[in-house]
Amino acid sequence: MYANPKHLHDREIKVRVDEDTFDLIQALAKFHRTQRAVLCRELLEAQLAALSAEDTSEHNVA
Repeated sequence: MYANPKHLHDREIKVRVDEDTFDLIQALAKFHRTQRAVLCRELLEAQLAALSAEDTSEHNVA
């Protein structure tokens, strides 16, 4: 199905959020016309990339 099997999203992490956060995720997913899980995964991946870049830039400063 996937050209690269590493792109398969088959690892699961459960996250519990409060009602306000859930409502915000729901509204954003509806606005962007995507599923909640897809939106959350993309937000998580973007934040992880930003943190990784931040860590890398801190190590390069000497």
